[in-house]
Amino acid sequence: MKRTTQRGGTAPVTGSPRANISASLIDAWWATVLAGDVSEPHPVFGDVKVQLHGSRLRLSGELESDAERKDLVDQARQRIGHGIDGVDVSGLKVTSRTEKAGILEQTLGSAFPSRDAAEFARDFVIKHSRVVPKHSEIVDGNHPDILRKHVPADFARAARRALDSGQALLILTVDETEAFRVRELLEEDTRSEWTVAAPPQLSARTKR
Repeated sequence: MKRTTQRGGTAPVTGSPRANISASLIDAWWATVLAGDVSEPHPVFGDVKVQLHGSRLRLSGELESDAERKDLVDQARQRIGHGIDGVDVSGLKVTSRTEKAGILEQTLGSAFPSRDAAEFARDFVIKHSRVVPKHSEIVDGNHPDILRKHVPADFARAARRALDSGQALLILTVDETEAFRVRELLEEDTRSEWTVAAPPQLSARTKR
């Protein structure tokens, strides 16, 4: 793999998952991190956790492959001497998966105090997980008829109670291999009232 080194910047990598993302966008993210703002997701690798301890930067989280991990580590090490003195990447792991994508899908439901909160949560989860839902829907008390069509029977009763109490529901259907990551964000980072998952089902493509 051929790499062109740029002092203090990001080197383009042939075949990298960031092939269609501007290097300047990635450099801008790193500049933001080194300025102390670690709240934004990485433009390619999503919700990687970044911590600054003095002049040392620590990265943690899960990546899809060894190539992605190497890519991110290289990016970080290029910044040594440009705001940081060292990088700790011991917390960066590569996801271990035995499941095959495209076979099963799973529907997740979360309750929120309002429709606005549910819309914010949907945008947040999609941005930070880098998952493209197969289907997404927000249901509130103004459109209860949507409930039967989009809410699995497994949590229809809890969904009805939520609507009756004035809450809004965010319904996301994703590939089963991505469901854990999405559910983790819904439960831990969006302040949902509750989050439930229906049992995995054969995807629409598999049923054909």
